[in-house]
Amino acid sequence: MEKIKLVTSLFLLLSLTNCAQKPNKMNAIDIEIFDHYKNHKSLGETKPGYYLQVNNQNCYYELRVNDGPSGSFYDPYPAYSQRVPINYEIFKSGEQKLSLSVFPYKRDTLSAKANIQLRLMRYPDMTDLENDFGGSTILWEWEMPHIGNQNLPFVKFDTVFKADVPYKIETLDIYASNLSKLDKDDLSKEVLVEFTKKRNSIINKTQDRDLLRSQFARVLVQLYESEEFLNEILDDSIVFGEGKEPQPIENYELRFYYNNRIVTLVKKDDKEPIIWFKNKEGTKISSQPYYIFKDKETGTWHAW
Repeated sequence: MEKIKLVTSLFLLLSLTNCAQKPNKMNAIDIEIFDHYKNHKSLGETKPGYYLQVNNQNCYYELRVNDGPSGSFYDPYPAYSQRVPINYEIFKSGEQKLSLSVFPYKRDTLSAKANIQLRLMRYPDMTDLENDFGGSTILWEWEMPHIGNQNLPFVKFDTVFKADVPYKIETLDIYASNLSKLDKDDLSKEVLVEFTKKRNSIINKTQDRDLLRSQFARVLVQLYESEEFLNEILDDSIVFGEGKEPQPIENYELRFYYNNRIVTLVKKDDKEPIIWFKNKEGTKISSQPYYIFKDKETGTWHAW
């Protein structure tokens, strides 16, 4: 039975909650990054939203827009459908890159029944929930060719599309290091330390509200959300994990995004975030995605 999931702006924003050092522990470059987040502003009155409708059967997949994590499927269902907002991976108007990787569902090669369809849609106002964002325009559609008996281990599809957005985000270009140039063992140790601190801050309820607010400034520009909405998200973020049992950081792998400038940790088995919780009955699971970059000048880590 097909499982339908609509990924909304609220879910996206909840998945991006961050924490970091307090300002009085940072040098001038570190404080500059936080000020840079705060100063992001929309350049126009329009609020266009770009979404990918993804329908898949008998396969797993990973989607990237501009090499950012746009969507994936590794759940135990033979079919799935979701509408993914991709404004978060669009930093400025112009040409955008899209990459789709399709993997076998519970076998070594793709099944003859494997199928995936993509539909790129644009909404004129992604804040207009009551009117379905103002109605959609389909920019293009794509369907994976029939696999047959080719015994393919995976399929990869790359393309480009144009987007017009009223903002310009330059944070990674200005501040983020190229992590592929660092020693892998040292990098892994540093990333583990940062994720352990993040996990502990959730468990110990030590996340700083003001710092969370400053880091959300960029996301609010890309999603055209209000200060009132931000306050609601901050309230939910501070109590994330409350009443739930934290799970250990183990059996993980590093994932790199945005041309090796962002890194995260995911579980090896289902590719879900490594920071995750169960309720006391063990029947419900929640997770906390966390993405970080390393400053070019100071070598300090910052939440993205």
